[in-house]
Amino acid sequence: MRIIAGTLKGRRLAAPEGSLAVRPTADRAREALFSILQKWPAGPFLDLYAGTGAVGLEALSRGYAPVTLVEKAPEALACLRTNARGAEVRVLAQDVRRLAPDAFRDLAVAFADPPYEASLEAWAGLGPRVAGWLGQGGILVFEAAAGTALPPVAGLEEVETRRYGAAEFHIFRSAV
Repeated sequence: MRIIAGTLKGRRLAAPEGSLAVRPTADRAREALFSILQKWPAGPFLDLYAGTGAVGLEALSRGYAPVTLVEKAPEALACLRTNARGAEVRVLAQDVRRLAPDAFRDLAVAFADPPYEASLEAWAGLGPRVAGWLGQGGILVFEAAAGTALPPVAGLEEVETRRYGAAEFHIFRSAV
């Protein structure tokens, strides 16, 4: 696994060996994600359920700043800290579900990739909070298993859904 483009292009990223608890977003899906995000301006980027940090570090490499990565799983967090070494990112060792409703402001992009089996539960608790964290025209990309239908959330307008293998990106724009 590596950073695909930008100032950190080619940087190798560590991933826990044989772990089923960490499912890094594949290079191909990450490349597609950032192709989609080119439509919107860069700015503050939040990577929830950051795992190895691949998406957040890719965002930093492509000009998003500041970048915050949130992860609670000890195995993933160790990898994330190794991968983030020397990069100007903020790492929060915290459960996403415990983030305060006012934890962030004026985000350009929030990316959430919860465990697929917990996607709907994560969406129910996280969607409304992220809606309040996005700046005007901010984007939320929520990764879930392909075919997962996410119910509407006040303050968010789904603008696109893209499927990449077993993954599906639900892209929401701040409706505020």
